[in-house]
Amino acid sequence: MCYFSNNVLALLPCAIKIPLEAKIAGFIKENNIPLKYEILSNAVVQEDVFDSIKAIDDIANLPDMMIAPGFNRFFYPSFVERFVKKGFFKSALDFEAADAYKEAGVIDPNGYYDIVAVNPLVFLADKSNYPDLEPPKKWEDILSPHYEKKIAFRGHNADSLCEGVLFETYNSHGIAGIKKLARNIKCRLHPSQMVSLAGSRKKESPFVSVLPLSFANLVKENNNVQIIWPEDGAVMNPVVMLTKKDCSDDIKSIAKYFLGSHVGELFSEIGFYSLRRDMENKMPHCGKYKWIGWDFLFSNNLETLHDELNQIVNMYSLEEKK
Repeated sequence: MCYFSNNVLALLPCAIKIPLEAKIAGFIKENNIPLKYEILSNAVVQEDVFDSIKAIDDIANLPDMMIAPGFNRFFYPSFVERFVKKGFFKSALDFEAADAYKEAGVIDPNGYYDIVAVNPLVFLADKSNYPDLEPPKKWEDILSPHYEKKIAFRGHNADSLCEGVLFETYNSHGIAGIKKLARNIKCRLHPSQMVSLAGSRKKESPFVSVLPLSFANLVKENNNVQIIWPEDGAVMNPVVMLTKKDCSDDIKSIAKYFLGSHVGELFSEIGFYSLRRDMENKMPHCGKYKWIGWDFLFSNNLETLHDELNQIVNMYSLEEKK
């Protein structure tokens, strides 16, 4: 039988894992909370953890609180039908969100999921090799034929694009938009590679990189290199938290701590941003945010959709290269 022995399980970006472990350890010791917790690097163990969760049918065998980044398997139909729609989870939200997030609709209207922080996606334009080309201003622009083979996208691997960009494109422009996006792919890079290429004038440098703001901020802007906050909003990749409805008061206090300003401060240091109104001063005041929408998340099978969209991207990007 598959089960988890930890009360709290968090899969998080490497940059926040160690400082957050220290924060949580201090909070637990200070409040004398008797529970087991584990904070793991999302990049290293995500597949193994979610494979274990997939094999669980009894809510009692899941951790009382779980956190993971992205549009992960917490949104897949099998998990939603087994646990979410049966009312096993309840939001621990106890604060008013900043206006920009409320306007984007990121708060779960059903009260199941909490968003601990968001990772905004922006454009990084590099005119070094393209002095006469105007950079995109909004998400629809990156589908223009003007950018054919000129855009770098983040990929989980060589064959899989970041789901945030794929879902947003599909949601707004359908399969036709996905094909246009495929045509415009120059390369799939890790954000650190995008940062390294910016302003280098190397042949392989893209005109536009779509990347997290946390990485874009590492680039020194100049006449050729510019960070662009999309006019229609920076696409939000979430850090998602689920807390069991029938959990102990100790777990509820931990959940509220994760949503609190102490943890929000840590996230802001790595370029992720808390939804809290009292932390608006930590938010980048560059414009609107763009949320995929809760209706989209629950009216689509994200597991199969992600695979199908990647197959289309791979097919059309390969065809264009022939």
